[in-house]
Amino acid sequence: MEAIQTGFKSFDGLTGGLDYRKVYSLFGDKESGKEQFIYKLVQSALSAKIAIVYTLTSKSYSDLISEFNSRGININPYLGNSFKILDDFSRTNSPSATDNSYAKILNGPLDLTGLSVSLSTVNGDFIKDAKPVINIFDNLSNLLMYNNPVTVYRFLQFICGKAKLAGITTLFSVDTAMHTPDIIETIKNLSDAVIDLKLDNGKRYFKISGVSKEVLEFKELE
Repeated sequence: MEAIQTGFKSFDGLTGGLDYRKVYSLFGDKESGKEQFIYKLVQSALSAKIAIVYTLTSKSYSDLISEFNSRGININPYLGNSFKILDDFSRTNSPSATDNSYAKILNGPLDLTGLSVSLSTVNGDFIKDAKPVINIFDNLSNLLMYNNPVTVYRFLQFICGKAKLAGITTLFSVDTAMHTPDIIETIKNLSDAVIDLKLDNGKRYFKISGVSKEVLEFKELE
């Protein structure tokens, strides 16, 4: 099975894309382009008939869809079919929020067990349909803010282990400015590969370690 193309020519050309079954952590500050990277990856993966399970911790599912639309990415044809959302944010602000065909409203960031069960259920549905899957967490920082970091690490070990056994690729988005160096290092150790993004003079750059084609010096993301 070919690697997953991100849609960025420089990244895919230098790395070959993302490998199936691996756990990737995506690090950068708010201006680094993490969301841009994820949204383009989603667009590329859906076009390649790869299913996406998108876990939200810092925005609602309706806000996410609006952001895709504002970037000219039409995910509407895929909603409920190969793109499903686990919304771990909306109920915090709107207790009456309800599920629909493509978004499940979870109980909030403290309920890691509920998140794990919902993730396993949606993954299982896609696997039964013989679809390759990417689990995307946008973002991991909010889970770390609300929970004991050790609890989050154990949660990550469990869900990533299950994902690997099922052939699923996992990507965590992490805001580096929100965490101490020891937390950043622990997350990196839980990952197979680490992608770092940065913004410099109006241009975005990346580097990646932990893969066969590492890029250890920042290259422009284009």
